Amino acid sequence: MKKYKLLLGLAALLLVLVAAGCGANNEQAVSFRADIPEGTLSAEEFGKYYPKQFDSYKKNSEMSNQGTKYGGSEEYDKLTQWPFLKELFAGYGFSKEYNEDRGHVYTLTDVKKIKRINEKSIASCWTCKSANVPGLVKEMGDSYYATNFHELTSKMQEPITCANCHDPKTMNLVITQPPLRNTLTRLGKDPDKLSHQEMRTYVCAQCHVEYYFAGDKKVVTFPWDKGFTPDDILAYYEEQNFVDWEHPKAGTGEIKVQHPEFETFQGSVHQAAGLACADCHMPYKMEGGEKISSHWWTSPLKHIEESCMTCHREDPEWLKQRVFYTQDKTANMMAKVGNINVEAIHAIEAAAKAGANPAALEEARKLQRKAQFYIDWVGAENSMGFHNPQLTMESLNKSLDLATQAKLKAIEAQTGVAAPSWQTPAPMTAENAVKAKQEAAGTETGAEKKE
Repeated sequence: MKKYKLLLGLAALLLVLVAAGCGANNEQAVSFRADIPEGTLSAEEFGKYYPKQFDSYKKNSEMSNQGTKYGGSEEYDKLTQWPFLKELFAGYGFSKEYNEDRGHVYTLTDVKKIKRINEKSIASCWTCKSANVPGLVKEMGDSYYATNFHELTSKMQEPITCANCHDPKTMNLVITQPPLRNTLTRLGKDPDKLSHQEMRTYVCAQCHVEYYFAGDKKVVTFPWDKGFTPDDILAYYEEQNFVDWEHPKAGTGEIKVQHPEFETFQGSVHQAAGLACADCHMPYKMEGGEKISSHWWTSPLKHIEESCMTCHREDPEWLKQRVFYTQDKTANMMAKVGNINVEAIHAIEAAAKAGANPAALEEARKLQRKAQFYIDWVGAENSMGFHNPQLTMESLNKSLDLATQAKLKAIEAQTGVAAPSWQTPAPMTAENAVKAKQEAAGTETGAEKKE
């Protein structure tokens, strides 16, 4: 019995020692807060006090598509990847050069070399390219936006840095970009009273959004007044009669969608589960016993163990293939819908050259404008459908339907012959199908009684 008690005592002591040892290894350092002077913009200055985060920030200079299928940080030509885009954007800068974005550290280099920038470009194009922008807007007011792009080149010294998202004194997340601050204020939401978890998405929404240049001052504005869905934003643009450019073949006033990652994420299964952008794109990791958030802004597929597997328990390779499954379906559908959109443009062009019925032709143009908006929403959004597969497929479905209608209407405008139409509504749900059957039975019974 004594021997048994001794063994129990030794076992308990061993457990205490092991527990103490594990605790020491996992103990996190007390969060450090440096008093960095207000107005500091350089990532290197922040890096002197936060070297672990800065090391991960520097990885944004790496260029690789490894691990991803439709994104990555290696520059390539989207007009070659998706030939229909060159037809969709004819007459607009995006038909000249449309590249896959590189990492955030290249924003200044890339915006200065892109062919879309010309002698008439305005400073609005700098807005999400430099940490210097908020200070310039504060100094210049709204006159900043319509200023010639090249006049401000010398003032843009920093790319996207820590200062875009952090208060240098407290390191708290903060919204610095005036367009988002203005939009939230306009919609009755105080940009300084968002929760920490909300901020982990909204700091990304400073740039990863749909926007347009509003009014004569060309102020960068987010069209969120009616909501975040493609339907809401198209309705906003329709109400504003907003046009980015006129398509030379279709004769249509078109809208160019930017990069609506934030809007697409809204209503998705991951957003509904309470996740923020940072949960997947900036996962927590251990560095020298300290828990930090990675500042390597990249695809979660590149660090799937730290991002996806925090919640999911499946095999990493299985998870990756599930993402590819969604993206492959989206890509295949987008390629087909893109071709139908081009056919609609060509049909309108042919009808116009043939002196088609003006009223029918105008109707075709309105349909084509909407069709192009919906497919551009999917193509411009940087997840190939993964951020919200259901919304993405719905957008492609709407684009397909509208483009088909536009093509048929253009043919009608030219030939005078309308295509057959069958618009019988479907009950769709089982409940509605039962009601429809009951109503049909009641109608038949009533008819029999009359007989």
